[in-house]
Amino acid sequence: MVQLTTPVTILKSQTEALLGHLPRVFDGDVDGVHDARVATRRVREVLPLTHEWHRTDIDDLSARFKRVGRALGRVRDADVRIALLSYLEAHVSFAAPSLVVIRHERERKRLKAVRKLIKQFEHLDVEHMLHDVGRRCCRQFQPWTTVLGSWRRQLGRTIAQRATAARDAIDHTTGVYFPNRSHSARIALKKFRYAAEIGELTGMGTLEASIRALKKGQEILGDLHDRQALVDKLPSLATPEHPDIASDHIRAVIQALEAECRELHGKYVSRRSSLLDVCRQAEEGFAPARAAAARVAGLTAGVVAVSTAAYAWRRLSQASESRSGEVAIRIPIDHDRRLVG
Repeated sequence: MVQLTTPVTILKSQTEALLGHLPRVFDGDVDGVHDARVATRRVREVLPLTHEWHRTDIDDLSARFKRVGRALGRVRDADVRIALLSYLEAHVSFAAPSLVVIRHERERKRLKAVRKLIKQFEHLDVEHMLHDVGRRCCRQFQPWTTVLGSWRRQLGRTIAQRATAARDAIDHTTGVYFPNRSHSARIALKKFRYAAEIGELTGMGTLEASIRALKKGQEILGDLHDRQALVDKLPSLATPEHPDIASDHIRAVIQALEAECRELHGKYVSRRSSLLDVCRQAEEGFAPARAAAARVAGLTAGVVAVSTAAYAWRRLSQASESRSGEVAIRIPIDHDRRLVG
């Protein structure tokens, strides 16, 4: 049995995961929306690497998944805002009466966003789209595409480029807190992490430790961004149009959030050097010369695997001829390997 993980097997596993999350998405489940959004991001990351299997317009398919991701993102952002408001109600009890009013308003807007999401999914016929992608992924085993395909070079270039972009973004976020720069670093780390996950799964390198570091840095910057977004929004709520929201409550909440922003930024700054090391290691490891050597090693392993499969096929075919019967051979692909994070 030959078990090889390729971009197309990752694509199949993620479309199946997204299909499995759809019932919870249509129920408006918070975790279901989050899981579906993550699966959508992973689909979008791996799609460009599957052109040698798919005879379809990858750009068009990617654009459709981008629309799906944006619809999920609007609901997910509302969920994060509501969770943060609930947290603040307990930690800034003085301002709880105003926070409850704000949270209830956010929950009403979240309901509208979920309704819009469901209608958009129905309009895009997301379930049919996912089934169609899954069927296309079930093509027969293609050993030479798996072993010699250009996707390996493309993935190596992508990892190196994402590492460079992340390094540049980290360099730009100094010890002085700039919200927009921190948000840009978060996005760069996230993209680098998703590319590294594909590299880890397909045997392009041992990247598990790097992925953990990237995920932790991304989470810290994500918490920082969520708080900053609320800080930017709150002042507009303490107006005569919102008589149930007290201005002194809003000031107290902003002060608490700004203190947490400073703490989170400090945690990020303490990790900058290690994150930069991860970026540099990836840039060096996937530089053209080293990437070529890694491909040779990967190709050697792939040739051995294919040769083993061919030998097994030959032996079983000989046995079949001696019995004057037919033996159907299938070389399954492992669709069940799990992504990190």
